[in-house]
Amino acid sequence: MMKMKFNAWSMKRIREGKKTLTSRSKRHENDPHVKAIVGPLPLWFICFYLYKDEGAESPAELKRVIDQIWRKYVSMDLELYVHVLNVENILK
Repeated sequence: MMKMKFNAWSMKRIREGKKTLTSRSKRHENDPHVKAIVGPLPLWFICFYLYKDEGAESPAELKRVIDQIWRKYVSMDLELYVHVLNVENILK
């Protein structure tokens, strides 16, 4: 069973209790780090309505982090799957 990986930015916010969602291009259905999956939803929706639960302080910060992770400009029309995190399992 594959577990999702998280960068340092995400892990810091998970530990602080700020990040309860993560958006991915694929569904991670059998991952013990995931409680539920919603979507796909367009990135513009995620950035403007879910940025706080993604651990960001603003829509712009979330977009910046996503662009850094993908190492390119990511279209706001890109559809992603929003994963509700099982934080307790991640922090074990």
